[in-house]
Amino acid sequence: MTGKFLPGVIAMAAIVVASNVLVQFLILDGLLTWGAFTYPFAFLVTDLMNRFYGVAAARRVVLAGFVTGVICSLIGSQIMLQGDGYTYAAVPLRVAVGSGIAFLAAQMTDVTVFDRFRGGQWWRAPLISTLIGSALDTALFFTIAFSA
Repeated sequence: MTGKFLPGVIAMAAIVVASNVLVQFLILDGLLTWGAFTYPFAFLVTDLMNRFYGVAAARRVVLAGFVTGVICSLIGSQIMLQGDGYTYAAVPLRVAVGSGIAFLAAQMTDVTVFDRFRGGQWWRAPLISTLIGSALDTALFFTIAFSA
């Protein structure tokens, strides 16, 4: 990976780490977490890398973010919390798996859709790819993480 991709990799890693930490802090009576405000920036980073350096660079940045997320999940799954007489993992396995699969699928879909709509008006590709990627991320994550 060349040095020109490094800012994208660093930005993606920072967003993934921040989102993994901030997801623990609930707002609006538990309807949202602060991570909901940082994670969308992952799509911005992916789209910028795609726009300036192409599909291959964007995919590399997504993979770097995925690896960062796996590391965060491994660390989070080792943290044990106690409450109500039980000990449980801070990050349940299905939440970690759902998060990883949703991230990878959504970001790779974003890269592909962005590339297909690259021509034309500048705003079409990022708008369409982010809407599709975000919807896919949400559907996959909630299906995997919370349907038991």
